[in-house]
Amino acid sequence: MTASAARYRVLEQIYDLLSNYLVDECPDDEHWENFDPEIDDLRTVASDLLGAEAVSLAAAPTEPTIFSVEIEFLSGQERFASETYRVEAYDWSQAKRLAFDLASGSAYNDEERIPDLARRAIDRTILELAQPCDEAVQSEASTRPDPDAHAARAVSS
Repeated sequence: MTASAARYRVLEQIYDLLSNYLVDECPDDEHWENFDPEIDDLRTVASDLLGAEAVSLAAAPTEPTIFSVEIEFLSGQERFASETYRVEAYDWSQAKRLAFDLASGSAYNDEERIPDLARRAIDRTILELAQPCDEAVQSEASTRPDPDAHAARAVSS
């Protein structure tokens, strides 16, 4: 399930809970907004968010994309190594999570030997629709500094 689909499902459940509360508790001769205006306002916000999330889901790709995610390993905010992973995902958030999961098994991910260890994910993808493939996820290790790293979209773990 993608992050957008999960958000939509949670918002839908929140909206249903708030609506059911108002249906169950509000007297028949009173309007919801008068009975509990705070709950009614929250229900309206949930409804607006549901609509926005539905638009986002409709625009989401139906096929996964192959993302090239570079994981930088940092010690005291200084980059000392990086590894690049190719992962299939529906969005950047899922690709980043998958790459961080793969990087957790890296030799560079050793908190006992490396002081103040941090990791950062950088999207190095040239967008392309994912083609079905039989090969395993590829990993390339590099210890060279990358001058484009600051220009790329970066997210700290």
